[in-house]
Amino acid sequence: MERVLIVGSGAVGTLMSYALLSVGVEPYVLLRDPQRLAMIRSSGLRLRKVNDSVERPSGMRLVTYDDLLKIGSFDLIIMTTKAYDFSRALRAVRTYLGDGGVLVTCQNGLRSYEEALEVLGPERVAALVLNHGVHRSGLYEFTWIGGSTSYLGSKGVPRESLKSISSLLKVLNVEVVDDIEPYRWVKLSVNAAINPLTALHGVRNKHVIMDENLFRVATGVVMEVREVAEKLGLVLHVDPLNELIKVAETTGENYSSMYQDLVSGRRTEVDYINGEIVARGMSVGVKTPINEVLWLMVRAKESLMRAGL
Repeated sequence: MERVLIVGSGAVGTLMSYALLSVGVEPYVLLRDPQRLAMIRSSGLRLRKVNDSVERPSGMRLVTYDDLLKIGSFDLIIMTTKAYDFSRALRAVRTYLGDGGVLVTCQNGLRSYEEALEVLGPERVAALVLNHGVHRSGLYEFTWIGGSTSYLGSKGVPRESLKSISSLLKVLNVEVVDDIEPYRWVKLSVNAAINPLTALHGVRNKHVIMDENLFRVATGVVMEVREVAEKLGLVLHVDPLNELIKVAETTGENYSSMYQDLVSGRRTEVDYINGEIVARGMSVGVKTPINEVLWLMVRAKESLMRAGL
């Protein structure tokens, strides 16, 4: 794949850039704000690996939406925006996906992959379930904690194309799977437990399993998600509670994206995680009271912080 576009220059976008550069692919990185682009060009993005030195992913080509008109089409577009920015970004870049090109979604929660399928069709869209911890540690610096196997799948993209994409991201240990849905729902259950609990209590991921009370709440969250998934006819490939423990251990020193968003006064993705679980549960007659409480508590904290309280 000759031309790769990464949409977003945050933690995940920087990690994706690093992965591509490690195999000799120089990606284009799309930023919405020209002022931010100029500042990044001046200072550079930095990715710090735990217990290692800071690396500057060199070779990425920073561009704005205006630049896309001059560049043309891309063979691969990786969407790393927040879930709530996905619709706008998809509308802006969809016409730049070349013939035979693939768009990969990489958002927390649900909705983004479904929307991309509806807009572009199953033969042009894949979903990446990223199981790595990476968080902002400076203005233009991110820390990569590490993680476990990530998964790539699609409802219509040829397996050969998926394998080609996974080879570009081999530093992230990406495995191609036939059915991505169970992996998405297991990741959803983990995010639904770790993200709001760490955000509300201001702690790192590991505390969700270290603290007895937080773990009891997290267990309830996961059980609700599993019940909704089963009601929808999904067979999960692993026990989501065991996966929660595994992720909390492997990304223990990481601060969840929801925690980082609240600290920075930004909107969180709770509507697409716990809120979506509540909505899906209602659609199949499954009550999800723990997810609903966490959803409302994070929403309330967002409002209070915006009000300066």
